[in-house]
Amino acid sequence: MNRLSSIISILILSVSIAMISCSSSGDEAEAEMESYGFAYDLTAPDADYELPDDLNEISGISWYNHNKLACIQDEKGIIYLFDEVTEGISGSYPFARHGDYEDITVYQDTAWVLKSNGTIYKVTNFAGSGRETFIIPTALSSRNDTEGMAYDISEKVLLISCKNEPSIDGKERFDGFRAIYRFEANDNKLEEKPGYLIDPEWFNDLAENTYVKRVSLSLARKLQLARNNIFNPSGLAIHPLEDDLYVISAFPGRLIVMKRDGSVSHIKTLDKRIFRQPEGISFSSGGDLYISNEGDNGRGNILKFKYQPE
Repeated sequence: MNRLSSIISILILSVSIAMISCSSSGDEAEAEMESYGFAYDLTAPDADYELPDDLNEISGISWYNHNKLACIQDEKGIIYLFDEVTEGISGSYPFARHGDYEDITVYQDTAWVLKSNGTIYKVTNFAGSGRETFIIPTALSSRNDTEGMAYDISEKVLLISCKNEPSIDGKERFDGFRAIYRFEANDNKLEEKPGYLIDPEWFNDLAENTYVKRVSLSLARKLQLARNNIFNPSGLAIHPLEDDLYVISAFPGRLIVMKRDGSVSHIKTLDKRIFRQPEGISFSSGGDLYISNEGDNGRGNILKFKYQPE
């Protein structure tokens, strides 16, 4: 073997060892972060509800009441009520024309539906005969690609997550970050700066623990190849008992738990065999977790995970 071949072999071996080390360190870091205080076993759903064709492309869910979840899909302007007792749709309520609807959040008899361009549809008495729809434009746009929304009861604001561009006007740069904005529900006013930022550095221990990985990922980011491979919010919900913010990403499949101070307390990697395409997330009043998946070579579904606090 000549000198050049030897050098190449050593380099290949070094990179292989580094990759293995990175994977191991990432797994250990994730396990350490998740070893305390996480109240759900995401490897074993307590229920798996297969959805009818109307909800094959389910894009958002929100707990309503009496074992019912309000659901939307990303093409039809219809709110569906799914009953987990009968495991079927108990009602459907049109609110607008076809569009790209990404999430729904419900408080009492009012539903807010989020469009990917940042427009909010406020539907009062949504399941009653006096239903009214109010279309509320915001400063967010299709550049932001808004996909997640939750109602914060304590502060009477809507939290809206952006899957893409984190800034509103491009003046402030949050390169690599993902943003969550606050919308004052009573005044229909969007706050100008993000209420929360999802920091790509949170995922360093999972993705770039070695020098080789850090260099390659840094280069990929500069070439804009890795920008969308860290975390892309597709849904969010506020835990009714712990008051933490749960945010999911469909691609890659991850779930993070954020404290009110904006720090992250848990990062969970979602098993693709269980979570085909996680787009919606919600909690029952008792803390049970629901995550919906769009159909991918099959029907959409809603997975239920019982609340099991330590």
